[in-house]
Amino acid sequence: MTKIVILTGPTGVGKTEIATIISQKLSAEIISADSRQVYKYLTIGTNKPIGEWKIVSKDKVYIYNDIPYHLVDFLDVTQNYDAGTFYQDATELIKKISSKAKLPLIVGGTGLYIKTLTDGISELPKRNDVIRNYLLNLKELYGKDYLYTMLKNLDPKRAQEIHPNNIHRIIRSLEIILQTGKPFSELVKETQKLPIYDTLLLCIYIEKNILKKRIIERTEWMFKNGIIEETKQLLSKGYNENIPAFSSIGYKWILKLIKNEIDIDTAKQNIVKDTMAYIKRQLIWFKKDKKIQWIDCSNYSLKETIDKIYQMIYKYLWKK
Repeated sequence: MTKIVILTGPTGVGKTEIATIISQKLSAEIISADSRQVYKYLTIGTNKPIGEWKIVSKDKVYIYNDIPYHLVDFLDVTQNYDAGTFYQDATELIKKISSKAKLPLIVGGTGLYIKTLTDGISELPKRNDVIRNYLLNLKELYGKDYLYTMLKNLDPKRAQEIHPNNIHRIIRSLEIILQTGKPFSELVKETQKLPIYDTLLLCIYIEKNILKKRIIERTEWMFKNGIIEETKQLLSKGYNENIPAFSSIGYKWILKLIKNEIDIDTAKQNIVKDTMAYIKRQLIWFKKDKKIQWIDCSNYSLKETIDKIYQMIYKYLWKK
């Protein structure tokens, strides 16, 4: 069975920098498991690694610090990207990277994406644009709460698994229910799961007060490095504020700031607040996964953190 290493953790913990250095040590290629960094044009607000596209062996590859960094900066901002599509894309990349005798290193904090690789994924119906457009129209007419109530009525168990603000998962669940006539939660039990990998799953963590300080600093960095200009530039291309990419944390406050509905300090405070709330949800998700090996790096230097993770990966790869 193919071996893969997954390096996860809450937003702002430093996964990208750590993974890049480890990739250089272990001859690895990185596959991003971040649902927001897939989008083109949005770099500052999604904290996307700032690399460049290059031709490598006839393939166009995103390169960051000399490391191939897959599944970032490729999707149009008007498109949705889900866990099933991630699984398919990541599976192809894992096969390709392994064929070159390199290590597939999956890096990111989107728990649902990671779960598809550790637990497998059910074969669910493909996207149905007719039903999806119907649901999107309901959302425009009555709001997202209407759709969440609809899901609670049709599949209470599934509704409990989804945050009321996660409109993409609500719509996808309803789409499958309306398409099949079965509750999503029952359908998942019935369907065959696809193969999974031999996986080392590591989760980096630091103390909350240290992490919050980093998020505040990162938010300041975003404003200094052009998140407002990035948003304006996308709007100038003719995109509206309802595109899927703008559902990424922070952009709704930048849009309000651009429209003079709030001031810059309010925007910053709300971005920090939303990011910390997201981190809380990430940690709740991760703590449910008993396969995770936790690494508390609160009192480690960057070098000590990298050395510890490197040793864990090395031991895993060459164990008998």
